[in-house]
Amino acid sequence: MTETSIPQSLGDRRAIVIGGGITGLAAARVLADRGARVTLLERDPDATVATADEAFATWQRRGAPQVRHSHAFLGRLRSLLRDRYPDILDGLLAAGARELDMLERPPVTLPPMEYVPGDEDFVALGCRRTTFEWVIRQVISTNPNVELIPGVKVDGLTSAEPPRVDGVRYHGPEGERVVHADIVVDASGRGSRAPVWLQEIGCPPPEEEEKPSGVIYFTRYYRLREGAEEPPRSEHPSAADYNWIKYAIFPADENTFSITFAVPLAVPRLKILAEPAAFDAMVAAIPGIAPWADPERAEPIGDPQHPIQKMGGLINRKRAFVVEGQPLAPGFFPLGDAVYCTNPLYGRGCAQAFIHADLMGQSFDASGGDPVAAMIDLDRRAREAIEPFYRASVMADSDAVRKAEGRPARRLDNRIRAYFLEQGVLPGTRCDPVIYRAFLRMFNMFESPEKAFGSPEVILRTLLVLARGRRFRDKLKLPDPPDREQTIARCEQAAA
Repeated sequence: MTETSIPQSLGDRRAIVIGGGITGLAAARVLADRGARVTLLERDPDATVATADEAFATWQRRGAPQVRHSHAFLGRLRSLLRDRYPDILDGLLAAGARELDMLERPPVTLPPMEYVPGDEDFVALGCRRTTFEWVIRQVISTNPNVELIPGVKVDGLTSAEPPRVDGVRYHGPEGERVVHADIVVDASGRGSRAPVWLQEIGCPPPEEEEKPSGVIYFTRYYRLREGAEEPPRSEHPSAADYNWIKYAIFPADENTFSITFAVPLAVPRLKILAEPAAFDAMVAAIPGIAPWADPERAEPIGDPQHPIQKMGGLINRKRAFVVEGQPLAPGFFPLGDAVYCTNPLYGRGCAQAFIHADLMGQSFDASGGDPVAAMIDLDRRAREAIEPFYRASVMADSDAVRKAEGRPARRLDNRIRAYFLEQGVLPGTRCDPVIYRAFLRMFNMFESPEKAFGSPEVILRTLLVLARGRRFRDKLKLPDPPDREQTIARCEQAAA
């Protein structure tokens, strides 16, 4: 669908979007494309910056505490921008975002791979979260249908005829105000107060499920020195899970990259990674990332007062605002983390946010602009396109916590699933192009894990990997991780 072919199904409607992060900006774009007049309410001050580097260095985003952590902009998101929002993709590339072809750096144990139809979608975007958001805000600011009001706090919703939502109460520099609208979008993120807001106007709260992720994040950003290049591919991966610690490298714009460690709460000693010296010691101990942060190749960047960004309290949460086929609050459209909040370890947050907003646009198109019908349709689309990844996040986190605590899987079905994945699928991604492509389709959110790894061909090829025996699979294993106790002790000594 090109921009000129988008139905003007909301040409006579007024919309309010709560939250000016990526979800809110995407929602504003989707609604404005359909002719709605959009008011975008953002709690943080406006971004008075001129470059991507300036945004990273100075932009205050207290409403988005994860803004200077590593981010993955997956192939599904890049493909969505390419096909529906090319002006945003062009803006990102002009600002220095990189297109990262995942087939250019496959595991070294894979045989040569020839391109097949669909491979063109396995391209992620490498850039800092501040760059991504700053570019989209620049694009949105030129849209005559969108008004962005920064520096405000939303106090609640309004409803003349409960349960229908018809506006927002907020206060800002000009005092308290009430703005009415036909459509109210909640894009306020994982801290959304939607349950409280709905109860205040006499609506039932959403049905909710919440599971802990069991990890804490530590991130540091770097910039390659002038003339330096990224290290060549080797047998040591740039991302791995050692059970007691996970790590990954995220190439970004303007010759920057970040390193993130995900630390299990079950290993509290690793909280020492909040100290720069301990973080550096951990980087030096892992061969897959040590060459990247070599002082001869790169230098740390970021806030000198907080060189290591830390983030905890990470959860998986699902909320249902349509129950038994009926909206709890007609006119109220929660999106992104306000509905499906997942562990950011899997890099799906930004892609999920844009996908959710785009699905909302499709639902308005399908319903002819009817908000109630659009809410029901959006709930169906989100359950199909997003909810499987929420379930996958909950399952993966549960397994990770169990492994970090040294507990074996108790249920037989869990033991069989773990064996199939760990002894079949994972080695298969390192020797079989079909299994590797299935992994890429899942990782980039083109297919759910059930669909990607449950296809007859992938199952058959995985069984063949299992049938070839442990000696064959051992040849595909990643190099052994550093010794856990010795590495943690070195980090503690460095911090001391």
